[in-house]
Amino acid sequence: MTRLQGTEIVTAAQMRAIESAAMGSGAVSGLQLMTRAGAEVVGQIRLRWPRPGRVAVLCGPGANGGDGFVIARLLAGVGWRVRVLAADPITKRR
Repeated sequence: MTRLQGTEIVTAAQMRAIESAAMGSGAVSGLQLMTRAGAEVVGQIRLRWPRPGRVAVLCGPGANGGDGFVIARLLAGVGWRVRVLAADPITKRR
């Protein structure tokens, strides 16, 4: 791990291992992890832009795309005008 301004930074492989261990232990679900990540991102967005505006959220396939949908939902819930652009057909998603 690397430290940046007192914060531990992990690689993508390390994060996958951390998330896998957390989900494997039953401590947290994938949806809970996505929701926590999305809430943190939305918190940072609201610090930078306190008043709701317009935003486009680009969602790829897989879990990162899921994070994007969570972010879009949470922003819409606090008054943002949200447009979601999905990289793959929405019918392929669970």
